[in-house]
Amino acid sequence: MTRQFLWRASIVALAIGAAGTASGQTDELVRTIPMAPGGQFTLSNISGDITVAGNNDAVLTLRATKRLVDLGTVSESVARDAFDRVEIEIRERGGRVSVEAEYPRRGVVGRLADLFRGGRMAVAVDYVVTVPPGVGVAIESISGSVTVEGVDGETSIETVSGDVRLSSLPRLAEVEMVSGDLVMTDVGNDDDLSAEAVSGRITMDGVRAPRVDVEAVSATIVLTRVEARRVDVATVSGPVSFDGSLDAEGRYELESHSGSIRVTVPPGTGFDLEAESFSGSLSSNAAITLRRGESAGVTAGLAVRADSIALNDTDPDNPTIEAAAPLIQWSMNRNGTRELEGTVGGGGARLELSTFSGDMTVVVDGGP
Repeated sequence: MTRQFLWRASIVALAIGAAGTASGQTDELVRTIPMAPGGQFTLSNISGDITVAGNNDAVLTLRATKRLVDLGTVSESVARDAFDRVEIEIRERGGRVSVEAEYPRRGVVGRLADLFRGGRMAVAVDYVVTVPPGVGVAIESISGSVTVEGVDGETSIETVSGDVRLSSLPRLAEVEMVSGDLVMTDVGNDDDLSAEAVSGRITMDGVRAPRVDVEAVSATIVLTRVEARRVDVATVSGPVSFDGSLDAEGRYELESHSGSIRVTVPPGTGFDLEAESFSGSLSSNAAITLRRGESAGVTAGLAVRADSIALNDTDPDNPTIEAAAPLIQWSMNRNGTRELEGTVGGGGARLELSTFSGDMTVVVDGGP
């Protein structure tokens, strides 16, 4: 996120954090603007919900509803003054349309004083927009939900606080969030697709891109039906789940410092597995041919469930752990970090799992 965007977020965070229901006064602006494929629509908002959808027309339609937000201590005169001073600016130039709610420009001291006495910032603007085919969309929002669906131009989203729902977007490039839940359904991109969040839940279903990057600080991350040759997922705190196919020439790196990792792949999938943990365990229902496995209970003698594995050592250089019970499980928590390298089903995709204190599970579909 840009420094200017984050600075604006910090200035208004105190005000919108206390925001409640609208006080009743509203003002609505409706515009239609012709736009050709290749155009760009940009929307910047401080407070309010945003909904953007694709249409089959040659015009962009914009409905902006300005409303008072009840901060609890705002007097009627101060609230009306704040309402009147906020203006919705629409700029058109060379196939580009930008929309922004303009608040009175004041110095930092003046803005903070307004916040503490409950004035000037007690206004939200809700947007409902439809865009023509081939028009790109860029959204910046500080507080409020964002919903975008059916837009076929390149799309990018930046938010500070609020849930984001994205669907049917074939050219989704980037999503950056601070706080809120992110849901993506049937989205993709011809280039890289990335999502970043500080806290919340990230759910991706039906994502298609050459590369998918997901980063979070404290978040639950769930990926299903992902089609990508490169997937990088990392979170400091929270579980990671991946359920989908692995490209035979792909690379998939999943990491959680403090959280579990679960990978589910279709029957018959082959992959090369690398797993690493300091104090977690690894479980799998697949037979793994070991290349290096001091932590697998084969060479280092770490604790394993005696009834869960049988070692096929007909080839001493490539021992295989076979599933005698439905699940193979071995501990990786003795004498520091332990690593395992092995092959499942003849190999193929590269699957790398890493945790510090979380358990890892690899399941070939149909297993436990």
